[in-house]
Parts: sequence; structure tokens; C-alpha cells
Amino acid sequence: MLAPSHDRDTLLHRLPAEQAALCTPQGHDLIIWQDITLHCGPLPLGASYPAGHIELCLLWQPLPHTPAALLVAGEPTEYQQCQTLLQMLAGSGQPWLYCGPLGAAGLCKRVFDSLFYLTGPALAQHTSQMQGAAVQIDWLSLVRQQQQLADKLAALCRHYLAQHGIVQLPQDVESVLDSFRQPPQQQTHYALTLATLLALALELGQPARKLFDSLLPTAHT
Repeated sequence: MLAPSHDRDTLLHRLPAEQAALCTPQGHDLIIWQDITLHCGPLPLGASYPAGHIELCLLWQPLPHTPAALLVAGEPTEYQQCQTLLQMLAGSGQPWLYCGPLGAAGLCKRVFDSLFYLTGPALAQHTSQMQGAAVQIDWLSLVRQQQQLADKLAALCRHYLAQHGIVQLPQDVESVLDSFRQPPQQQTHYALTLATLLALALELGQPARKLFDSLLPTAHT
């Protein structure tokens, strides 16, 4: 039997006792609230669910005692029905981000986590040096790690776009930027805008990457 989801427990602990009593934990990562099934974690991309489901994802926070941001996805009807509950789950005075239909919150979480990890190794080594540790930053390895992660991030965004019927990236980059500049809370499908922008940015960086790869020494085994 799977252990209860850490995210689910975190969310339940944010609720007042009288509200927590109205939530029924189910399975590994589910909460039932007013006949709505809340999935406390990323859903598989492309998975199909009937009406009455909401996806909730928490962003990992590098600083202790910092409330984790809440990402939400689902159909507008269920989303509107859950407004009061979401206010409590997000934490006192904390906003949440509606990302789009089911799967959108998971996409945003994966993207945000990936962007953090892109800079994580360099920040860790820089911090060690600032604290006086005799650490030599291996920039070549860091760049290679970032390229591998960027490839995975590009594939994730392309897969998400394909799930929503987009197989060709738009040629008008400025219109994508205009959409991204809109406040996330005013967008009906923020995850789609985010995936489009990142896929475009990573594709535009391919010529520079090929040039960089040609300058790298060949690894010998």
C-alpha cells in the first residue's frame, strides 16, 4: 500500500479543524470535498477524467518556513466551486495560480522545478566558495547538465502542446510574448502559454548550442 502523499498531508494541515473534517482522504493522494475529487500531485499528461476533478500541486520552496505556492487545474465549473476551499489551502494571505484544465498544474510544477534545478548546481557551488570552501566550479559539467535538462524540458513542453492540438510552434513570437505578459490570474490556460514560450525559447537557442557543442573537447573513456 502506498504511503499518504506528503502534499496531501501538507494541504490538509492548512485547513481549520471544522473544514478538515469535511474532507475525506482517499487512496494515496486524493481528497474528496463536496463530491469533487482533489488530486494532490501532478496528473499524467493526457489522462482523461470525468467531471468533478481538480489537480493541486505544491511548489517546493528552498527556504524553510516559507508557504509553498499552490497551483490549481481543472474545469472552470469545479474551479469556481472550490474557491473557498482553495483560499484556505493556499494559506493565510497567499494567492494561488489557476493553470488551466487538468494536467496544467502538473506541467507548471514540472517546468518551475526544472528551471530551479537549471541554476541549482551553480548556485550550490557558488555558495560553497562564498563560505570559504576550496571548490573549483566545473563549468563544463554544469553546462552539460543544463543542456540535458533543457532537452527534457523542451520535450515536456512539446508533449503538452501536442496534447492540446499544437504541433507547429507559432511564427509570431511577439504575440506569444504579449500573451505571457498578461497577468497569470487573467489567463484561462496559463500552462499552454508557458509551454509555448519555453518551447520557442529553447528552439531559438539551438544554433548557439550547436556552436558551443563544437567547441567542447571530446570526452575520452
